[in-house]
Amino acid sequence: MDIHPTVWSSLGHYVYAYVDPRNEAIRYIGKGTGARAVAHLEDRNRSPKTEWIQELREMNIQPRIDILARNLSERQALRLERTLIDAIGIGEHRLTNKVRGHGVKTGREPIEEIAVKMNPEPLIGHHRLLVVKLNKHFRPGLDPMQLYDLARGVWTLGSARNDVEYVLALAHGLVRGVYCVEKWHPAGTTPYLHLPRDDVDDEEFAHRWEFVGAPAPPEVAELYLHKDASRWFKRGNANPIGYVFPE
Repeated sequence: MDIHPTVWSSLGHYVYAYVDPRNEAIRYIGKGTGARAVAHLEDRNRSPKTEWIQELREMNIQPRIDILARNLSERQALRLERTLIDAIGIGEHRLTNKVRGHGVKTGREPIEEIAVKMNPEPLIGHHRLLVVKLNKHFRPGLDPMQLYDLARGVWTLGSARNDVEYVLALAHGLVRGVYCVEKWHPAGTTPYLHLPRDDVDDEEFAHRWEFVGAPAPPEVAELYLHKDASRWFKRGNANPIGYVFPE
């Protein structure tokens, strides 16, 4: 069906959904103006979204496009898009979106996570620490051993790694996990049992390291969990690792 341009212009900023007509499942959430909602039908880049659309086409089915809200401000559209993506979730049999949304700092979070962010105390080193940033892979709800598998590799490190007593897993400036280091190994040579990873065999990781260890004792973890480690990384520093030794 051809949609007249005046229909699109009447919507202002809007939020839309791509719906699977076989089961009424929402498979993609987006926001835009004009005819943005139909642009994905011409997208030839490979992604979960385009693969799903192609799957429908092979069955002579088109996704249904629903307008969820219209005549919003741009900020309202961004916030609603983010909220809906968070509510439904990204992943297999869920949304085919790659990211949670753009331009909105707040979104779906456990209340405990919000509380942790409200009043963090600064990190003070009482041991020889390696701090590793997990911003790309961290999500609330990871259990301690899943976080352990994220924290243990793979890192570009020198011989100073051998002096480290504990590794701190950092996300968005706050310490989320504390782990003892038993031994360092070349990247990709030890199994990831709690959160399997498919990126540690890449050639670019040939000269990087990963550790095996265990969660730190409670009295050590209490010293560091939920502390603010942002001061140990200069603004704009893209390096995902940093050393913190006793002051």
